[in-house]
Amino acid sequence: MPKNRSEPRRNLAHDIASQMRRDIISGTFKPGEALAEPALAGRFGVSRAPVREAMIELERAGLVQFETTGRTRVRMLEEKDVVEIVEARIALESMGARLAAVRWTDEDTRWIERSITAQEKAATGVKFSALDIAMHEHIMKCGGNERLVTLWQCVRWQFEMALTHIHSLQQNMAPDLRRFSVMGHAKVLKTLADRQPEMAAKVMAQHIKDSIEWYAPQASGTMPTAASRARNGRPGKTGEHAVPVNVFNPFSK
Repeated sequence: MPKNRSEPRRNLAHDIASQMRRDIISGTFKPGEALAEPALAGRFGVSRAPVREAMIELERAGLVQFETTGRTRVRMLEEKDVVEIVEARIALESMGARLAAVRWTDEDTRWIERSITAQEKAATGVKFSALDIAMHEHIMKCGGNERLVTLWQCVRWQFEMALTHIHSLQQNMAPDLRRFSVMGHAKVLKTLADRQPEMAAKVMAQHIKDSIEWYAPQASGTMPTAASRARNGRPGKTGEHAVPVNVFNPFSK
């Protein structure tokens, strides 16, 4: 029987996609930056075929986009994109928290506690973002619904890319954002540890909803939120927002 020669190439493409994903999320590749296949093939020491396959995988994950000109660029997330991601997370993660509370164990509680401690000590926004998303992923997987986790994974990488980028832009406000996130995670953990499915769903939804002011302030309305209250302790300019409109698109006007 002839040896299947396509499998190694698929594995190689996946490895390239994984490295590229890390580089995009960490900001090594900036939003809007062109990704030339010849240059990437040279970087990884491969032909263009696995690079092309990797680009397709990243496009499906929402991290790159193909242009009609044939170019491939790192995707630039507009405020509308971030709002849609947050709305999707509310729907998926509230259900995930409800299911997780039913199956929650003491070991899960200890896992989240260790994660929160690590979040508090995170030295960089990239590290904090990775810990934040990993914690939410743990809760989703605890729910035991594999299809729900698959749906969540469709927006996971886009959100992690946006979150890391937001941390880099927040500068002196980044500690407030981290503190807000950690406080929200502690509240979610309490409902899960108490095995309260409906309350867990409600608190998770509210935590993600409150975060919209950090990610897309123009969509958060005028009512004070937990996010704005978390920043009350620091001075700020009138009309100051956490993130300006179209902050993910450096070419927007």
